[in-house]
Amino acid sequence: MLLGELRKMMMKAKLEKDTVKGNLLSTLVAEAVMVGKNDGNRETTDAETVAMIKKFLKNVNETLTLMEEVGKDKTATLREKEILESLLPKQLDEAELAKVIEEIVAALPDKSPRQMGAVMAELKKKYDGQFDGKTASGLVKKALS
Repeated sequence: MLLGELRKMMMKAKLEKDTVKGNLLSTLVAEAVMVGKNDGNRETTDAETVAMIKKFLKNVNETLTLMEEVGKDKTATLREKEILESLLPKQLDEAELAKVIEEIVAALPDKSPRQMGAVMAELKKKYDGQFDGKTASGLVKKALS
């Protein structure tokens, strides 16, 4: 599971005295664990962990924008952004996404626009967190028309 890998990375960073990475991963792991604990005291899923990484990345990007406005040193924050981006699954580019959508549509018995939900559900099931939803929606509409 992704959470286990993050814990190992956190411990390695702390042993190597990489405080920026160690502190970031420590906070990320704690927040991700709380998602599962708060929802019935269960293990946090990989999808939930990826969502937490994206949330952290969004916050770091907002912080960078504010730091730029006030002229603060952004070195540590840029490093955090780099670390968080490296943790996310590889994103499908538009050509790869179109190919995957074509394969899903080809397997459908009915290729009408009414099948959009089915295609998006299958796409999410197989590639959750690896594509831009707006781009996928446009490609699915095109493939079903």
